[in-house]
Amino acid sequence: MAHEAEIKLFDIIDEGKMVKVSRASIKSMKDCFSDGSTVETDAIIFATGWQNASNPLFSPDLANELGLPVPCASLSELESGHWQDLDVAADKQVLEAYPMLANPPPQIKSVPRTETQLRQLRTIVPPKLARRGDRSIVFLGQLNNTQNFYFAETSALWAVAYLSRLLPVDSFSGHFDDMSKEIALHNAFMRWRYPGWKNTPYAVLEIRDWIDATLRDMGIRMDRNRFRWEKENPGKWTLWGWRPWVAEWFEPYEPVAYRGIVDELFEHVKEREEKRIAM
Repeated sequence: MAHEAEIKLFDIIDEGKMVKVSRASIKSMKDCFSDGSTVETDAIIFATGWQNASNPLFSPDLANELGLPVPCASLSELESGHWQDLDVAADKQVLEAYPMLANPPPQIKSVPRTETQLRQLRTIVPPKLARRGDRSIVFLGQLNNTQNFYFAETSALWAVAYLSRLLPVDSFSGHFDDMSKEIALHNAFMRWRYPGWKNTPYAVLEIRDWIDATLRDMGIRMDRNRFRWEKENPGKWTLWGWRPWVAEWFEPYEPVAYRGIVDELFEHVKEREEKRIAM
């Protein structure tokens, strides 16, 4: 997001140097714009707005390849059976851990599903592409939650780290079965936790776990309030360390708690590379 107080955004657009505006629509990734013009890019961002408009951009086969919802009837018998087995196992695991979810209030009506669920790791990465090392596309903003501005920042950084191969452990190639099981488990939990939300990934109280998962993947500390207190009070002694503990468990998380996570990611990458060279 660009703020006029920070940069003269409209002046930059008017200059036509750093920012160029085209009023033509995108025809295809090869032919580019409908007026015949083309542009060289390092990356393309599809800013589709609040409505989930990703599917119309892709053919049904490609949408399935990307892990986007498609009509259940469009899946092959083999793929349908594969996911059905995973879903059954995931349902069992979720209900064993949270048996109360098996009996929702009577006014909660489950919605019949005519389309598959979103099947992407962290609701961001298409597993079929990750299996073959193709990191050409990620999807952001798919997870509906109550702390969008927090998750938007951490998930965007996670996506950049994934595309740039900066994640500490490269577990996204050749581990399709593991990724599929994790995706099925997350989807199963959301199906039982929010039975009326159809195919939409949804998290309310659980969003903190999602945020922590992205930080953990990047090697960034998850106890942000404690970490912030330690940085702001270096060397300060507290009885049994109670003050940072109180900050972590009893003070609300504010946006400032995530200040510096980009630098923390690069510091972790640097440390990991130094260890690799030393070995």
